[in-house]
Amino acid sequence: MKKHILLLSTAFAQQDSNAVTPIQGISKSAAAATAAAKAPIKIPLKSTYTQSVISKQVIENTSPATTAQDILAREPSIYVTNNGPNGVNQSVTFRAFSSGEFSETYDGIPLNDPFTAGVVAQADNDNNTLITKNDFDSIDVYRGINNPATNSYNSLGGTINFNSRKPTDNFNGEVGASYGSFNTFDYHATVNTGLVAGVKQLFSFDRNTSDGWTQQDKNANSNLFYSFEAPLPNNKTKIYGTFVYSQSAGDVSQLMPVDLLQQYGSTYQFPTSAYYKQNNSTNFLAIGGVTQQLTDTLSLDLKGFVGENDYVRNSFSTKFVGIYSLPDGSHRPYHLYAYYTNTFGVQPSLTWNLPYNTIQIGSNLTFSHEHSREYFSSTSPVIPNPQANGSGNDFWNEHMLRTEGSAYIQDTISLLGDRLKIIPGVKYLWAETKNSDQAAYYYAAAASDSNYSHYLSPTLSASYELLTGLDVYAAYGQNVKFPDISAYYNSELQTNAVTGQTVNVPVTGHPEHVTDYEAGLRYVSGSLALGADYYREDFSSIFNTFTDPTTGLSSTRNGGKESYDGVEIQAGDSIPSPFAAIPGDFGGYVNASYNHGIYSSAFTDQVSGSSVVKGQALGNVPNYLISVGGSWTNGQYFFGVDTHYIGRTFLNFANSNVSSPYTQGGYFLTNLTMSDTVPVKLGIVKALKFTLNVDNLFNVHYYAASDINQNSLGNNYKEGIIGAPVGVYGSVTAKF
Repeated sequence: MKKHILLLSTAFAQQDSNAVTPIQGISKSAAAATAAAKAPIKIPLKSTYTQSVISKQVIENTSPATTAQDILAREPSIYVTNNGPNGVNQSVTFRAFSSGEFSETYDGIPLNDPFTAGVVAQADNDNNTLITKNDFDSIDVYRGINNPATNSYNSLGGTINFNSRKPTDNFNGEVGASYGSFNTFDYHATVNTGLVAGVKQLFSFDRNTSDGWTQQDKNANSNLFYSFEAPLPNNKTKIYGTFVYSQSAGDVSQLMPVDLLQQYGSTYQFPTSAYYKQNNSTNFLAIGGVTQQLTDTLSLDLKGFVGENDYVRNSFSTKFVGIYSLPDGSHRPYHLYAYYTNTFGVQPSLTWNLPYNTIQIGSNLTFSHEHSREYFSSTSPVIPNPQANGSGNDFWNEHMLRTEGSAYIQDTISLLGDRLKIIPGVKYLWAETKNSDQAAYYYAAAASDSNYSHYLSPTLSASYELLTGLDVYAAYGQNVKFPDISAYYNSELQTNAVTGQTVNVPVTGHPEHVTDYEAGLRYVSGSLALGADYYREDFSSIFNTFTDPTTGLSSTRNGGKESYDGVEIQAGDSIPSPFAAIPGDFGGYVNASYNHGIYSSAFTDQVSGSSVVKGQALGNVPNYLISVGGSWTNGQYFFGVDTHYIGRTFLNFANSNVSSPYTQGGYFLTNLTMSDTVPVKLGIVKALKFTLNVDNLFNVHYYAASDINQNSLGNNYKEGIIGAPVGVYGSVTAKF
């Protein structure tokens, strides 16, 4: 897995008119609401599972180089890597679960690829980003399996929900630009129409370009966002919609042998005469819905959604540079890889508010189509020429259909004057998958296979307010992950060594399974928030490839087991300055976690031959993740410093994703933000905001991504990509 941590620039900001609504458990009095708005961290007091909120103020003060995924690194147990600007080859782990083993949603709609389960850089979509900072106002972080109304497909380690930007009743907007290190240029514009003819609308556009910090990672991204709300005159119905469009283009750097980086410099990449990779992607997601107050106690929310991902990669490879192998070198030097998915579905939910119960019933039905293919050529450009008999220039040409569905019911029971909350819930999940491959270079004939999987997921959680503001909670749940695309195409057209027949080996086994236990304690009073929890997640029925020694036939079956446990701590407060000479407010926070992940059973990866023993540490799981920050706010002025520590981690073998005995040491990254919002009267412009961001303030040298590979002599070597060095960015924004 590729590694890189980019720490977000800041953690808190001054109170404004769009401050996040006071969270559950915090007094809604004026004084308390003001204090809550200044809170460096936000923890819902009476949640029955571990939850936190990344606020609008945190997001607004991050640097222009920060991606949506980078912001998550502020939270306990979330490890984010980034190989280039605008989220190139980005990866996220959550409580040691890798991408595809936890869910990300946008206003509750799944973002995970239906066929690979990943969100960014899935299926070798190296330069593929839908959601940017332009598209959301806050982030809800739900740890563990949590409850059925919150979780989604693939919610093993947790669920991360991005809340879309909402239009306001009053007209406003802004126009801004920034420039900084690595020739990074960003410009953006937002217009809030206000309530006009019964409709509120928000339009926003952002364009970000960068040359990157290595020799081959130039990138450009354009993002368009639109949302509307139309409350009807009966005050019981609201129609709403959101649209996100994102287009990216650029080069992608590769992990380089560390000895070459030491010889030629940390930004070194193989010359384009030996290897290059250029990527283009276009994504969109549209959500439309209606909320209806059916009775005084019963309400309906009905969402429909449609999305598309269209990714194309062109590459050139000479196969080897000296003793080092290069990717994309099979058969011919020029390759064209294309991956396309379209998805649409519906997601209704009912909420019934009773005196001591809130009953929620909901479902999701998602239809998805995928078309994956790769072509080869001796010359450029690569012209696709697939043939029905397999004599064309395609390595593979695959179509897949998947229908996913879920239905749930949960009951929030409130007792003892709302001090005790108990939430039992159950969700039924199912997936039907059909895969077909045309005859191609890797397939002597056309082949197809299919599979149906289902599971009933139970959850139970409770919280109890011991004293005012002091709450204890515990949660239990089970959930699954359905087989991804590789389980299907790896099973097709295998030759039986005994009979000589070509056969398809059916996909068998159960979905991957997790049982989650957690308990915690939290205290919230005004801007002061404290929380601590312990979790344990037992991961079983992990998919592995097994080969029959007699027939030579391989199949994807359940086999491996892993165990994750850890401790997570959050603490933050904001106080008036105790110094007469320094007016304003001071804030500070600590987010920390200890994460321990091991293989709880021994197995051998039969593709690479790599073996693990019971108790062996998992790779790409830093044992400690710590974020510490402080800020000063005084009216129009803001100053913030954040430091993030990423602890030691074991590195994976590149050819198997199994952990090696080699480790990478821990390191610190520190970011700084300063801003001044100056009131002005320039036509419709009411204020100018000037911001200075410095990422990696002390220019720490670290590897963003690294693993252990093997050269042509059979010797292991470390390869990596250097993390972003110090980056300085200046921004100006006109607000109207």
